[in-house]
Amino acid sequence: MKIQNDPKAQKTALLVTCAAILQMAESFFPQPVPGIKLGLANMITIVALVDLGFVSAMEIAVLRTIVSSLLLGTFLTPTFMLSFSSAITSSLAMGAAYAVISRMKHPAISLIGISIIGAVVHNLTQIGLVYLLIIKNEGVFMLLPWLGISGVIMGWVTGIIASKVCEKLEDGSETEYEGYEIRLAENAGQGKNFNKRYIPGGSFLHGLPAEFKIVSVVAMAVAIFALNNLYSYTVLLCLVLIISMAAGISFKEAFGGVKKMGTFILFSFALPLFFNAGGHVIWALGPVKITQTGLNTGALFAFRLVLLMLSTDLMIRTTKSENLLKGIETILKPLKFAGISGSRASSIIVSSWMSVPEFWDKAMALVKKFRKDENKGMKNAVSVVSSVIVSLYRQTEI
Repeated sequence: MKIQNDPKAQKTALLVTCAAILQMAESFFPQPVPGIKLGLANMITIVALVDLGFVSAMEIAVLRTIVSSLLLGTFLTPTFMLSFSSAITSSLAMGAAYAVISRMKHPAISLIGISIIGAVVHNLTQIGLVYLLIIKNEGVFMLLPWLGISGVIMGWVTGIIASKVCEKLEDGSETEYEGYEIRLAENAGQGKNFNKRYIPGGSFLHGLPAEFKIVSVVAMAVAIFALNNLYSYTVLLCLVLIISMAAGISFKEAFGGVKKMGTFILFSFALPLFFNAGGHVIWALGPVKITQTGLNTGALFAFRLVLLMLSTDLMIRTTKSENLLKGIETILKPLKFAGISGSRASSIIVSSWMSVPEFWDKAMALVKKFRKDENKGMKNAVSVVSSVIVSLYRQTEI
């Protein structure tokens, strides 16, 4: 499918690019508590919900998690799965809320309220998945107050900006700056590799079909969750490292992706270590106790994350980006009966992926331009961000 022949797909691709840029920009901010994020990409989902409808908003929310994960090298990692699942549940919640208030003569909540609902559902989904799949310790629910408060605050901020964007789009008060036109990259994905973590090689692993590697990573994740013991994890680790060596991937390169999850891995180890009362007490200081059971459980959870990261990182380092995208397209083909086009989704992902550098440069240029025309302070920040998003959004009107 050539995306240039489908105006709706072009607009979707450009909006996915905008959302992916916001999600990537968010990754540069420090996270003192795992799970607390600004939720900038939700602004595009809210605006699309108002302007294009629920189906388009959901499509943009899902595809931007794939595009940003491919660019950040986190595709199929635990962080991707959390982001992907949360994007679906928060979009469903916001879509349902918007459908209800759009039928009211006097809506009980505004777009800000919808944004807060989305942010809170996003955080609840993440903490629920962390507990069910990664850190099966009730101590994770100690984060609920922080995640609840952050969801309300971040949802309020993104809701204000999204409301401003919708107002400016509706009344046409914001003018476009000359020379900032943005278009999709031509001939997207033809013979180009944008996976910066890819390591060229002629090993058997490099030659395997991408769809086989994707399915293998998913199978590895299932095995990790099913086995759930240190002995089995040690065997799996040895297997992954042997395959890495056979593929020409050094230990340093193999563990490179694990560093990105350092805070999360440390958190997953420390939580059961300090909040597990069972087993022999190894060390105690007042009410704080470290038990043998807590130590074993913490090691198990940390080991699990390391294995998940190693397997996905191995796939990313031995697969060219265009092959990875073709693999995604192949895997999505059986879902055609449900109205999901693998070809269309793959084309949008490729086009968005290639358009990110230009969008990023134009966004930075617009930020500098708008900052000169605004006063300083919080109001300035909201105005600048909303103006940038309006300008980028209008570029999608092809």
